[in-house]
Amino acid sequence: MKPSGWAWVRASLQGTTFLGLTMIALVWSSIVYHLGAQKDAAIQAAFQETANLARSFEEQIVRTVRGIDATLLVLRAVYGREPNNFNLAEWTWESGIVSDAVIQYSTIDASGRLKASSLGPVPNVDLSDRDHFNVHIQSETDEVFISKPVTGRMSGRPSIQLSRRILRPDGMFDGVIVASLDPGGLARFYETIDIGKDGSISVVGKDGYVRASRGFKKPILYLDEKTGLRRAWSVAPHGSYQTTGSFDGVARVLSYRTVAGLPLVVAVGRSEREVLAAYNGAWYKYVGVGAGVTGLILLVMLLSIQHHRKLYRTNQALRESEALALDRKTELHTTLENIDQGIIMVDGQGVIHVINRRTIELLDLSEEWLRGHHTLQEMLAFLRKRGEFDNNNFDPRVREMLMGDGLDTGVSRFERTRPNGTVLEVRLSPTPDGGHVRTLTDITERKRNEARIARLASYDSLTNVANRALFCERVSHALAQTRREADCFAVLYLDLDHFKDVNDTLGHAAGDYVLEETARRLTACIRDGDTVSRFGGDEFAILQANAADEESAGILARRIIAEITSPYHFEGHAIEIGTSIGIAIAPRDGADLTVLMRNADLALYQAKNSGRNRYCFVRNGKPFVSHLQDRARAARAS
Repeated sequence: MKPSGWAWVRASLQGTTFLGLTMIALVWSSIVYHLGAQKDAAIQAAFQETANLARSFEEQIVRTVRGIDATLLVLRAVYGREPNNFNLAEWTWESGIVSDAVIQYSTIDASGRLKASSLGPVPNVDLSDRDHFNVHIQSETDEVFISKPVTGRMSGRPSIQLSRRILRPDGMFDGVIVASLDPGGLARFYETIDIGKDGSISVVGKDGYVRASRGFKKPILYLDEKTGLRRAWSVAPHGSYQTTGSFDGVARVLSYRTVAGLPLVVAVGRSEREVLAAYNGAWYKYVGVGAGVTGLILLVMLLSIQHHRKLYRTNQALRESEALALDRKTELHTTLENIDQGIIMVDGQGVIHVINRRTIELLDLSEEWLRGHHTLQEMLAFLRKRGEFDNNNFDPRVREMLMGDGLDTGVSRFERTRPNGTVLEVRLSPTPDGGHVRTLTDITERKRNEARIARLASYDSLTNVANRALFCERVSHALAQTRREADCFAVLYLDLDHFKDVNDTLGHAAGDYVLEETARRLTACIRDGDTVSRFGGDEFAILQANAADEESAGILARRIIAEITSPYHFEGHAIEIGTSIGIAIAPRDGADLTVLMRNADLALYQAKNSGRNRYCFVRNGKPFVSHLQDRARAARAS
């Protein structure tokens, strides 16, 4: 008589054991796959969200610094004309350039002494040790300098200094003009967005000093070269990664961007715990279900092994074990029927031994396929005849398998779209007997989500027109075509006049309506091949293809002004706004994206300063207000 241990081994070598182990592997593979996919999706969605917020934050910083720098250039120009009669306090007050973001404007003479301030009379203050003064003494370029936060010796408040050098007519250094910026002004973006509990934003200089930050559990002043953010921006100008939480104990999903044209980096982070909240809840659910199913399958396997062991003893044990096996088979069938995936198990000859009801539902088969022993070749022939594989671009090996008997186990995974639009992911796992287990998963919703995420990356969610990234991509493409074919096109950069009044008086719902209606009106003004884009806030841009001259762009600009100045009707209110438009013609006004957009922005600035509801061109790098619009207005008035 053989030892009992051998009886256990012999009883274990059966199909039920392999089936049970395969099912356990499938269950846990499915759990690991779904959990991994859900976690990856949550992280990727957070990366996309924080990347979009970082892009918006960058745009705010650029607008803020650009606006203040433009003011510095204006003040410097005015000072250069009459340096001895220039009253900084009076000039800034009367010109209306003082804002909440700027604490004061000031000038420093060539020796480093405070010369004038927009706050009024100045004491005898020596600022020759300040970085924003010393950096301009030996500088060979006229660039704006952005300092780390310092405490003002006159204002007594922490501030960030934006400065430009002043030169005498003979080109000698004559001092510095300075705008003292409230660090809170740079971080005000934090109050306009919802990045959840423990979310954070920061503005960091390329020197490692933090200009402004919000959301951290302790103050952050300096980042050394070993910190993750500095390592990241040294490798790529923008990107996303997960922090460890070593700084303030909060792990975050963080995206950063190097600010275009400025020695600054912006970063936006969301708490990893909040991002993965849904995933963590699903983890316990999936693992609990997996443990229950595994326990049931193991129980079936154990009882089946005991059943076969008893077969070797007596016929009575055989009859008892057959009844038990039937019960366990029912339990196994119930388990298969409640799995969300379609499952087909075939042997080495292609005979289908296991097929669950989910497979019947996913493939739209009749109940007949649940009864009897059909072959995989018969099923594939039936599906081919029904046209299931016609509209799919398969890999050659996958197509060869689907056109044959389906037993090529060299194919481990493929996707196909059914005629009704359902997308199925099919996985093949070989079994020891030469067959395989085929699982079918409905991934239609996942594909739709991926498509939605891809669209969000290129289109504005409120107005459904192109966003800044897509617009810049199309302008770059148009510039490349211009270099090849000598075509011309125009960029019209515009914002809405008095739009803030709409939000302040009628609320953000009215403001959103105006933005949506503006996008609709702009789209109605353009031709096929043109592009309307919303840059954010009330700023829009239009790519006008095949604009051969200023007259073509002017016609479109006048049409836009007419459309925008027509009243908007919202909940019984007649809303009247206007628009100012800056126009740059490519390649005349710029052969690359940065120059072209900068010139359009300069033209917009000139149009606003010329009375609004106007458009302005750029000629030889300088804004120029066309008088065609004045003649058009006079013609309409007459």
